[in-house]
Parts: sequence; structure tokens; C-alpha cells
Amino acid sequence: MQLSDWHQKYLLSILEKYHAGQASPAEVRFVESYMDSLDDLDNGSDNMEDDRELQEEIKATLLKSIHQPGTKKEMSFIKPKVVSHRRRLWVWSAAAAIAVLLAGAGMHWWMPYLKEASPVLAAKKDIAPGSNGAVLHLSDGSTIVLDSAGNGTVAVQGQVKVVKENGMIKYQGAAKEELYNEIVTDKGKQWRMVLPDGSGVWLNAGSSIRYPLSFNGKERLVDITGEVYFEVVHNEKQPFKVRTGKYVIEDIGTAFNVNAYADEPVMKTTLIEGLIRINGTLMKPGEQAQASAGQEQVTVSEVENPADAMAWINGQLSLESNNLQALLRKIARWYNVDIKVEGTLPETGFIGMIDRNVYLSDVLKALTVYGVNARLENRTLIVSAK
Repeated sequence: MQLSDWHQKYLLSILEKYHAGQASPAEVRFVESYMDSLDDLDNGSDNMEDDRELQEEIKATLLKSIHQPGTKKEMSFIKPKVVSHRRRLWVWSAAAAIAVLLAGAGMHWWMPYLKEASPVLAAKKDIAPGSNGAVLHLSDGSTIVLDSAGNGTVAVQGQVKVVKENGMIKYQGAAKEELYNEIVTDKGKQWRMVLPDGSGVWLNAGSSIRYPLSFNGKERLVDITGEVYFEVVHNEKQPFKVRTGKYVIEDIGTAFNVNAYADEPVMKTTLIEGLIRINGTLMKPGEQAQASAGQEQVTVSEVENPADAMAWINGQLSLESNNLQALLRKIARWYNVDIKVEGTLPETGFIGMIDRNVYLSDVLKALTVYGVNARLENRTLIVSAK
């Protein structure tokens, strides 16, 4: 999966800051652990001296690349010498690692050459990632498990049909009476839908949205919990509003992400496109509004990486966080596990991104870079410092 242009530039900016001595502790760990991992590639090699020379060549190439403005994203592979089969694998693995880091073509930012576990082994000892699925609560109180429902009409409510198509639902028809539906995703599930007005909605794990079958009033109001991304069809005469707790977000032609989980101390709304107001405060693209749980006052500031808020929409699990506990909560929701902490965890920042469809063990490998150990007992992830 190819990373976006933004993420490629972000990776290069980390290397530039590292070379200039301006990288944060998390960024230093990111680069140095990656380079150190090259030293581990020589296990079982048939020529240790050549290996060390090649390691230095790879590292020099990595650092040299950041001083070449306009360099093409496709990095030239280091041409291997005539060596054994095992040695050729080593060379191409290391060379590919550089291309992955700089061009963003691999699954892991810092571990592109890790061997994949067999599906059978993973199924026995590992936990699979979350998947598409949700429960639809109809206006009469009945429920439908959407992931097991077939394509086509799954429910009829008055003059309105609920249609499942391509892993999502949409509505056909209009309701004269005031009827409501609600979609709920459990931990380890996500879902996409189109509201009756044509607006697109993505629900992350452990989230919900309640909405009318037809927007007949002066405004289009929906209620949410958890994390939900919106791409709203703008209608100046009928503003779109999202309500979560004490906060009301009003769309002015917009794409935005709302993170309002009950177990998070801060609610975050990140604006991707257009304009929104949150509790009366106007926001511009690239800004994020934060509010402490239970408080109405919001603080708006520009964020360095607004695309990070959309990582889950794009099939990626972002490790960007200044708080390990927050990162663990994110992992717990997507992999449907409980978290147990032993001892005192390191206070450190995290960077990086992993494919959202990998097994839990791959995520845990990434955390070891930052001094975090984790082991799995049934569906409880026990976390401690290294």
C-alpha cells in the first residue's frame, strides 16, 4: 500500500531533523532503531566483513538522500555483488528497506523486512485485526447485524428502504413521520454508510450514530459517540450539525473527524476540508479543536499532521501519540482486547504508522522500539516497560 505524498514528506522531514540534531526523542529513536536494525540483518551471513561495509553503505545512502532536493521517490537499489543466495536476500532486503522508508511503499515504516508469520500460526497464537461490521437499530426497536446481512434491501420502514451495497448501507425514499435509526459498532468493528441526505459517514470501532430517516426540519442533526468521520453534503438552507455530549459541530461544507470516546480525557475534532463551527468557534482546514471531558470550552489550534486523524479511514493504524495510555486504548478498540498495565510505563512520544490490517503481534513489535513489552493472555494484553 502506497503512503500519501504527505506521509512521504513527513518521513523525509524526520530524517532531515535527525541529521540537523533537531529531532525529538521519539524521532531519534525511530531513525536510530531503524538503522540499528540493519545491523541485525547479518545473522547467518557468509562474509561478516563485507556485511559491515554494506551496512555502512546503506546508512550513508539513507542520510545522503535527504540532501538531494528533487530526488525521485523511487530510490535506486544498491547493486549486489556476486554472492550466495542468502547474502543476495540480505542485500536486497536492506536496499528495499531504504526504498520503503523513503518512498513509503511498505507496510511498516521501520520494519519492512520482517518475516511474515504463517496464517495458520497467526490464527492460533495471534489476534486478527478488526473488520467491517455493525448493528442497525431500527425505529421499531428491532436490530439487524449488518455484516451478516446480504446485499439488497435489509429493512423497510414506512416509505423508506434500507439498502446494503458494497459493504455499506444507504437509504431510499422519504419518511413523513419522525423516525430514527442508529448504527452501533462494537470493539473490533468499523462501518460506512450514507445518510438520507447523501452525506458520507465512517464509524470507527466502539462508535455510534443516531439520525432521522428523513431530514425534514430546519437543520440536519445527528448524535454520535466514539469516533466518526464525515463528508457532508452542504445545504446552506438546512445546516448539518453533529452533537456529542455538550458539543455541537456545525458544517459549512466540510470533511472532518470527531474523536469523542467516553474513555478519552479530551474530545478532538479535526477539520480536513471546508469550515465548521464547534460551540460557536469557527475552524479552518488543518486545525483541531480540543475540549476536556465535561467542559464546554474548546481550544482551537493548528496541527502539524491533520492527515493523522484520517489514518483509520485510509486503512492505517497511526502510532502518533505523546501518551502511551491513549495509544493502548486505540489498540484495544481495534483488536478487541483488554489492557492490563504492570509497573510504570515509559513516558515517551511515539511516531509511525502501520497497516490497520496486520495482526496484533506486528503492532507489538513496533512498540518494542520505544521500550514497551507486551504479552497476550487470552484477550488481555499485559503491558510493561522493558
